[in-house]
Amino acid sequence: MNNKIRMIIILIAVCGIVAASVMLFSTLNEYKKGVEEYEGLKSYTTIENNVKDDSIETDIKNNTVEEEQEKREFKRNFNRDDYPEMEIDHSGLRKVNGDYIGWIYVGAADISYPVVQGKDNEYYLHNTFEKEANFAGCIFIDCEDKADMTMYNTFFYGHAMKNGTMFGNLRKLRKDPGLVKNDPYIYVYLEDGIYRYRIYSYYIDNKDSEMYYSSDTVKEYRRYIRNALDKSMAQCEEIPDEERNSVTLVTCQGNGSQKQRFFVHGIFIDRYLYE
Repeated sequence: MNNKIRMIIILIAVCGIVAASVMLFSTLNEYKKGVEEYEGLKSYTTIENNVKDDSIETDIKNNTVEEEQEKREFKRNFNRDDYPEMEIDHSGLRKVNGDYIGWIYVGAADISYPVVQGKDNEYYLHNTFEKEANFAGCIFIDCEDKADMTMYNTFFYGHAMKNGTMFGNLRKLRKDPGLVKNDPYIYVYLEDGIYRYRIYSYYIDNKDSEMYYSSDTVKEYRRYIRNALDKSMAQCEEIPDEERNSVTLVTCQGNGSQKQRFFVHGIFIDRYLYE
């Protein structure tokens, strides 16, 4: 091998190292920006109980009996101590992003993030809560679901970030089934109150899984729950009542052509309504 060829090979190798370094720096920088943004948003949460929100009281007073009866039944729990000691500044978060609908908290997986609903299911895959371009994206519910959680099944989507942010820590449930046993709850904070769900199934499925489908009838919903139970990789203590609504958390599993989806299902338990 003459010197000219040797120099070309060395130059190509150096260029490759430089390109890889630039890509790594860019990736780490996006991770950093995403983490900093969501850490900043936690300033909109407090651990003070009984925070009064006049706008919430007004909304509740304006609901008629007929409007309440049109919704599916939700068991009400009057004991605030049964829920995490966290209050959310909904009005402040909505000023930051008008697409804001609530906050999700899953203690077993260290998940605590604002939730949005976009006009489609693409935008928030690549943009943060503050609408900054970033592959961390944002936690969002399906654009066709109702933001008041009254559908049979409400879908929440989020990236499985390698640093554990967003829905990245859901992988902990696969590695340690004891986490769900010790803390099986998913909490969704809406403006009218806190909605509590208990995990009853979780598993890995194909990226085009049938479990993406929405249930429009009681019959379809019951079939959906049975399928979720059959697919579960662990035996959860909760036996879902098919008359109660569900939430489904979905994130990615694996990379490239082998990429799959990880599903976590929770059944409605009760809700605490703000007074």
